[in-house]
This record gives sequence, structure tokens and C-alpha cells, in this order.
Amino acid sequence: MKRLIPFLLLSLSVFSFAQEENETSRNFGTDSTTVAEIVPVDPKFKLDTIDYLTAKNPMRASLYSAILPGMGQLYNKKWWKAPLVWGVLGTGVGFIVHYNNQYKEYRGYYLDKLYGVPLENPTLQQMSLENIANIQDDRKRTRDYAIALTALAYILNIVDASVDAHLFGIKKDPDLSFQPTVIENNYTLDLALGMGVNYKF
Repeated sequence: MKRLIPFLLLSLSVFSFAQEENETSRNFGTDSTTVAEIVPVDPKFKLDTIDYLTAKNPMRASLYSAILPGMGQLYNKKWWKAPLVWGVLGTGVGFIVHYNNQYKEYRGYYLDKLYGVPLENPTLQQMSLENIANIQDDRKRTRDYAIALTALAYILNIVDASVDAHLFGIKKDPDLSFQPTVIENNYTLDLALGMGVNYKF
């Protein structure tokens, strides 16, 4: 009997503690609004900085720019970039066509001069075969450079569309700013234009 009394007292204390814990979890654990009232959330604290509702698909933007340059920029709503892409690629294609035509023209002059066919242009008629060959090689080299630069611009157009799509949904951080600023030289007191980065803690 003496052993039963401490056992009953211990059981009652455990039961009362369990009941207290159930009441606490019933008041605070199941109701999200009550938890939000108990734990205040700082309005400056952002759990997510990406707006998934307006996010763009990088694969789709890259595909659009690969099929038709500038379409990826339009898909990302960067309207001002599309005319730049068209202008750069159009200029590159223009240079390719121009220097390719000149290369073919001087290639024809070189072959005519090689086989002894008289040229209609008196200036070219007086030039040596080596000089005409040098002009032909120069036009070919310039055409190849234009092809390489135009291909590079085409690849950059795809990369730009993909990067813009990746960064499209990210909101601007008001505490971080990147803007032009005037810098003064401490020795000569001359002013120069530079870029400044400001970060607020």
C-alpha cells in the first residue's frame, strides 16, 4: 500500500502535465493566425525575393532568340534591346555580303590577270598579279572577321535573353543601388565620372 501511494501521485502529476501541454498546443500550435500574432514578423524580412507568377522561362527565351534574334528580348519585355540586336546583326550581315562581293570581284580580276585576259579597268590592268592577290586576300580576311563577329553577336543575343529570363522575376533590392557618380582626384582635384555602389545595412 505504501508503494501504491507514490505511484498514484506520480501518475497524477504526469497526467496534469500532459493536459497542460495539450491545452498549450490547442491554443497556439494548430491556429496559424494565433501563432502569427504571438511571433511578430518584421515587414522588411522577405522570405522569397522571386515573383514566380511573372517569372520567365530561360529555355524558351533562348529558343526564341536562336530562331529569330530579338524575339527572346521581346519575350522578356526588354523592348529596347530588340532593335539593338537587329541593328548589330543586320550590320554584320551587310558587311559580310559587301566584302564577299568584293572578294569575288577581285578573285575574278586575279584569274583574268593570271590567264592573260585584258582587264577593263586601266588601274587594275597596270597592277601586278601579286598586288591583286593581296587585295583579294584582304577582302577575304575582312569577310571572315565579319562572319566571326556576327556569329559572336548572335551567341551573345541568346545568352542575353537567357540571363534576362533568369533575372526577370527577381525584385529590386531598395537597400542596394548602383549608379553613376562623380569622383574627385585628391591630388589634382580633377573630376571624373565613375560608378558607385551603395549598400544600406
